[in-house]
Amino acid sequence: MAISIPSRQLFIDGEWREPIQKKRLPIINPATEEIIGDIPAATAEDVDITVDAARRALARNRGRDWASASGAYRAKYLRAIAAKITVRKSELAKLEAIDCGKPLEEAAWDIDDVAACFEYYADLAEGLDSKKKAPISLPMETFKCHVLREPIGVVGLITPWNYPLLMATWKVAPALAAGCAAILKPSELASITCLELAQVCMEVGLPAGILNILTGLGTEAGAPLASHPHVDKIAFTGSFATGSKVMTAAAQMVKPVILELGGKSPILVFEDADLDKAAEWTLFGCFWTNGQICSATSRLLVHESIAAEFLDRLVKWSKKN
Repeated sequence: MAISIPSRQLFIDGEWREPIQKKRLPIINPATEEIIGDIPAATAEDVDITVDAARRALARNRGRDWASASGAYRAKYLRAIAAKITVRKSELAKLEAIDCGKPLEEAAWDIDDVAACFEYYADLAEGLDSKKKAPISLPMETFKCHVLREPIGVVGLITPWNYPLLMATWKVAPALAAGCAAILKPSELASITCLELAQVCMEVGLPAGILNILTGLGTEAGAPLASHPHVDKIAFTGSFATGSKVMTAAAQMVKPVILELGGKSPILVFEDADLDKAAEWTLFGCFWTNGQICSATSRLLVHESIAAEFLDRLVKWSKKN
């Protein structure tokens, strides 16, 4: 799969910027273990600059440029990003496959999902306009109550390597739809397509500082982002050990966090199940993305009356596929 790896810098305040310490990390193709390029390595100094840029972006024109703009205004950018992603689908899928090691076909499906995700949150952003100061009925007419929906502010988004652009989008798209400014720190093991998302944002004219992307090591870039006093919320997907550190850092300022730390997703097979279909979906859950996915079916609970027969079906399905 011949494709050139773009050489990018950090994406801060709508521009490519070299890291303060000028450090870079190698990109390793997991299929061949060859070094195929490099990415910039942010450190705490870069995090400080980026947080300042994000806060300025939210405050620009007293928030009217993004945070308090209409949902329809923000939706326009989300749809433009989706369209650009779709146009670049083939290229992005190849970059994803060579970076994180998944089959090209799966990578292409992921890119379709990326575009669909931006479209989905564009719809939700538009829906916010009809919910401004939504009234809430109370039993006493003396009191009036309404819901005021406001962006939380600057959010730090730390994402894993197994679905690099898709899992980044799951965090970026809703943050932008809500009117937040985001700082994305993708996994240092697979950052190529997230940096290409920065290029897409430049091309569609997303206001500077609304989405910033810092690549680098978790200890040097992710940790300073999680503990930064001017980051209003952290969302993290990854290991339990790192998630614990993220929560500890956020707790010092009672900062809201969202953690997704993997799972134990069981398949339950009851005695009246279609055993062939159950076997098919059990193996799909085990082997999809080589099992390197938080929703992989890592446990199997089978009714004892059909256990032997079901095990036989699993073996047959495994040999057949």
